[in-house]
Amino acid sequence: MTRREPAPMGHKSGKQVFYGRVVHSKSLTELEILPRAALGVTETGTIAFLDSSVASATDACKKYHPDFDGATCTTLEPLQFLFPGLVDTHLHAPQWPNLALGMEGDLKEWLHNYTDPIEASYKNNEKAERVYSAMVRRELELGTTTCAYNSTIHYQATNTLADICRKQGQRAIIGKLCILINSTHGNWEDSVEKSLEDEMKSVDYIRSIDPKGEMILPCIQPRGGAYCPPDLMAGLGKQAQNGGELIHVQAHMCETTTDIKEALKTHPKYSSYAEMYKAYGMLHEKSIMAHCIHLTETDMDLLKEQKAGVAHNPNSNTCLRDGECRVRELLDRGIKVGLGTDCSAGYSTFILDAMRQASNVSRHLVIHTGEERLKLSFEEIVYLGTMGGAQVVALDDKIGNFEVGKQFDALLVDVGIESMSAYVGEHKDDDSALVKKWVFLGDDRSIRKVYVGGKLVAGKDT
Repeated sequence: MTRREPAPMGHKSGKQVFYGRVVHSKSLTELEILPRAALGVTETGTIAFLDSSVASATDACKKYHPDFDGATCTTLEPLQFLFPGLVDTHLHAPQWPNLALGMEGDLKEWLHNYTDPIEASYKNNEKAERVYSAMVRRELELGTTTCAYNSTIHYQATNTLADICRKQGQRAIIGKLCILINSTHGNWEDSVEKSLEDEMKSVDYIRSIDPKGEMILPCIQPRGGAYCPPDLMAGLGKQAQNGGELIHVQAHMCETTTDIKEALKTHPKYSSYAEMYKAYGMLHEKSIMAHCIHLTETDMDLLKEQKAGVAHNPNSNTCLRDGECRVRELLDRGIKVGLGTDCSAGYSTFILDAMRQASNVSRHLVIHTGEERLKLSFEEIVYLGTMGGAQVVALDDKIGNFEVGKQFDALLVDVGIESMSAYVGEHKDDDSALVKKWVFLGDDRSIRKVYVGGKLVAGKDT
């Protein structure tokens, strides 16, 4: 395990210095691996330095004296490394108990037979407390330090999710789901007025528990074009604009061809999904658009123009046979892309699984089309799961990698544990190989510690 050194130069403080291998994305094409570096974290969780010129954590404290007097020093073992916290750009919190169920049908069958019934059940707030407490704890253990959650139509359950994320220390973007039509099992709201009123109850509540938006951010959340008629969409758009101070938006877009037809039938004034969202004021730099598989040229142009982000969900898209998102085309156009797990249409909420599945989907596109350029590189899938996700949720100035000035959201990864040692073998001195082994073979056991804003939120402080 990691080696803790006595705090040098005085008494122990809230400052921390880590020394060892550090891995993070600098860009889509550059994965920086520093074999021996010191990373300093202030008492407020901000990264103060990343320095590969020193020989130990103690030397780093001396170099950055007096600011790091009394810092707690941690020296990583040879097969450990620091990795940025994972960012999940699309997860349906209420569907968590349904993981691995219902993937025999298509999207519509899955929604009606599995999703609507379980989402409707969250009118029981005791269930929300029970499920969300276990879910957030598990997501932190899996290394998801930031998550964009879809909730339900119940503002009470939505507020409970916000409370739990804040209590357990996970960054989150959360909003009450809005559904008025085309749903089943009572999973809809009574009126436009009630939907809008309850949406703002959650927005106002989240602002009250985190006024500065340091950890929990509110969002406006229509399920999609087929579920919110024009008057509801118009009202939600006004809320999202918030008098010029944009609020995050989460919504589904172009998931299936049937979804597109039903959305445009509900909003006949528009010829594309993105055009519809833009017209209602919900396509902007803080918009998270899930799936985006069957996009038109207009859709892609507007996503780029409005600086909206795409949540790519390769696991669920494969399970429900929605289609294959052409991520390369989006990236080439300068559109922000991150990864989502889309629980429970996807059977895993581990972002490493999303990285693996994104890699596979891109390869299937190559198989189908013969276009080699569509294949995503290793550097790109790591970027999508960290910095790309941070861009999509509009927090890339704060999280996503280990740049000085950002928050220390990080995983302490150990590929020397028993379950991985056989895979590491002769590659123990190959930095790049160790990272690849973890991304494609690792699981939660190899995540020893999880930090959010410098605070330990999962794992043991030993």
